[in-house]
Amino acid sequence: MWNYRVVRKRYVNPGTERERYTYAIHEAYYDNNGHVGAVTRDPVEPYGENIEELRHSWIMMAEAFGLPILDFGSIPEPGYERKEDPMASILDKRIKEIETGEVKGIPFEQVKKDLEEKFGFFDEEEYENQIEAERVEKEKRHTEAFIATSPLEKLVGKICADYLEYLERDRTENPWRYKENAEPCSAPDAEG
Repeated sequence: MWNYRVVRKRYVNPGTERERYTYAIHEAYYDNNGHVGAVTRDPVEPYGENIEELRHSWIMMAEAFGLPILDFGSIPEPGYERKEDPMASILDKRIKEIETGEVKGIPFEQVKKDLEEKFGFFDEEEYENQIEAERVEKEKRHTEAFIATSPLEKLVGKICADYLEYLERDRTENPWRYKENAEPCSAPDAEG
């Protein structure tokens, strides 16, 4: 599972041999036991394909400040178990199959045909129009709900409350994405 963490990187000044540290938010990959096995090489920034995703990305990054700081040089974390890392296990199996020649690639056209047989015709233009309509609607709701909100504490509270509402909906619609005992951030009072 990917999430965000604050990562500390150590630098040594070659002239003085003095240590210096920088801090940044990175995406971190966790095994099933909650230990970090890898982080992105470079820091990440809030990003979304629409304004709602950007707000949620920002909140998820803010949650990283409530977790222990990771030392870049100490990753994977003590306790990390590759066999408890679902992505690594699948990747290891796939690499072994490719190295031994047991698996050959599947042409994209075959994948597309199989998907159409299973799910029906995919109208890419209709899909793109739907994505654009959702983006415009989310931007409109964002403007109505958040623009000109002050003080800062009230704005942050409203954004966090919005994210918690999204999580609740998403947990109902997509329970497979969540661990049973995962706890979201606690929202400050949205009224200020």
